[in-house]
Amino acid sequence: MTLVSFTDISRSFSGVHIFGPATGIIRERDRIGVVGPNGSGKTTFCRVLAGLDRPDEGQVHRDKKLRQHYMEQEPVLDSGFGVLEELMRSCTELRELESSIHAFAGRLDSGEKPEARELERYGTMLERFERLGGYSLESRAAKILTGLGLGPETFKQSVNSLSGGQRSRISLAKALIGEPDLLFLDEPTNHLDLRAIEYLENFLLETSSTVVVISHDRAFLDKLTSRIIEILDGTVTQRPGNYSAFSEWAREEAERLSREHQNYERKVEQIEEFIRRNIYGQKTRQAQSRRKMLARMKPPPKARRQTDAPSWEIEISRRSGSLVLECRSVKYAWPDREPLFENLDLTLMRGETLAIIGDNGSGKTTLLELLAGRLLPKAGEITWGKEVQTELLPQRVERPSEGSRVIDYMAARAPGLTLGQLRSLLARYLFSGEDVEKSVDVLSEGEFRRLLLAGIIHSKANLLLLDEPTNHLDIYSREALQSALLDYPGTVVLISHDRQLISALATRILEFGPAGQAAEKKDKVVEYAGDYSYYKLEKEKRAARLEQSAAGPERKPSRPAESGGAESGPAEVGLSKNELRRLKERKNYLENEIAGLEERVHRLQLELADPETYRQEGRAAGLATEIEKLQGEISAAYGEWEELIEYD
Repeated sequence: MTLVSFTDISRSFSGVHIFGPATGIIRERDRIGVVGPNGSGKTTFCRVLAGLDRPDEGQVHRDKKLRQHYMEQEPVLDSGFGVLEELMRSCTELRELESSIHAFAGRLDSGEKPEARELERYGTMLERFERLGGYSLESRAAKILTGLGLGPETFKQSVNSLSGGQRSRISLAKALIGEPDLLFLDEPTNHLDLRAIEYLENFLLETSSTVVVISHDRAFLDKLTSRIIEILDGTVTQRPGNYSAFSEWAREEAERLSREHQNYERKVEQIEEFIRRNIYGQKTRQAQSRRKMLARMKPPPKARRQTDAPSWEIEISRRSGSLVLECRSVKYAWPDREPLFENLDLTLMRGETLAIIGDNGSGKTTLLELLAGRLLPKAGEITWGKEVQTELLPQRVERPSEGSRVIDYMAARAPGLTLGQLRSLLARYLFSGEDVEKSVDVLSEGEFRRLLLAGIIHSKANLLLLDEPTNHLDIYSREALQSALLDYPGTVVLISHDRQLISALATRILEFGPAGQAAEKKDKVVEYAGDYSYYKLEKEKRAARLEQSAAGPERKPSRPAESGGAESGPAEVGLSKNELRRLKERKNYLENEIAGLEERVHRLQLELADPETYRQEGRAAGLATEIEKLQGEISAAYGEWEELIEYD
């Protein structure tokens, strides 16, 4: 079934061509990824498809009954409600149905005998309420919030008290919970940690919604999408397959067109040479014929432009010693809070790339700042090896004072360079011409990130500490940075949620456990002595061992190297095996109990909708009372279930 079709659509702004003409369709259950450089028009294109903006030319046809949700890249959310209530309130149709159902049930409870057509409408409302998941709304809302990294401890917190990243996750939860026919998501993995990104992927793969997603996350696009739409230099290119398939096609297409252009130019050269040698000789007629042939020849299609990406060439001024740094029994805690980590032991050798991963707020950035010397440990010590030169790329950086230009910033980072040398250096990072005169405070987030990286790379440090280096970079800049870091002769410690980057670079993984988890628990910080594939495999093994420990007799599992000298076993979750088993059994029991209660409510509501019910004196009122009682039991069961989610 076709949900949206578009024909020859194009869009311009202030005389600048943005995209088009483009023609295509969006079908039911499509998974479409929209890619392109920053500022190429991806958001504008999707807003036109969504009917939020109009094309300058062409037509967009949308199914009239289409249920749609469009999530902006930077959604604005201002609410004094609690997190869980705010999410549930966003399900407008369900709330209206529930209100109508309760009002009708009140009429029945008062002894009123509605007409048959009203009862029929009531039955239709009940069926619609059930089909939209009304009876399981609270549990679904809790599950989605938890999956996106907002645990039960946040459910009653006011939305306005949360950070911008947390509010973005609530906006994403709103987009998911309604399961509309068509879902537009603009950079949905922003503000998500790895666990939440993987939850989002699985949700979108299983949902019945058609999904159109703008993203620079290559691993996310590879797992989710079955079609890619690229917007580059105003041209809209559509190809089946995921991003890796598109990237390979684009490379092969560029090579093919390049060969065709070379063949064309060679043939033109040959013909022109023949004409030059023979136009005044015995073969004048043949030369004139060739001249006509040359006029009729059409060049092959223009080769697809190579995407702009910074020229990241990362060098070091001198080599460090073999031992780069060492942490011994390091502890850190913010005042009046539980330690983020303690007894942390870590050794980093020259040439390694250590990837630090884990939930938001779990202590990753704090560790990076300790390694940079910006913070001091509360206990233990950190020592650096010989000839180590460190550069830190923070995740958030305050911009220079107003009026400071791009070239001024670079001059401060690269003293001694002439104006011409500074311009040449900045051109490598896509700041050319008048761009170097721009004030730093008007740069986009992506431009500012490139400028920060340019300064760090020019330092030629042999230890790079990078906190989310690909944030705000477009997909092509990410690929270029990844390639440069692969060739970098120094040592790297990076925090990232970019799985493609981690997979390509990491030689070891350091994983931080969930935020708020007590530091003495075993899996607060775990080191995996291998790449990302090894880490994923070990995680699966550990999960299987945990499940076995909870369900069966004690076994002594093997384990990866771990920081802090903690021990393995059921203590990984801070409970004995028997306690953990009982909690999981209780959670499973509650899920079955809730399902049974909801089924009983459904049966009673169907009976309440039956006209025969009202021929029995007091039966309708009795049913309404029983339904209300059961719904109270369901709410209580959900409350207890929410407290046991972490033992899933």
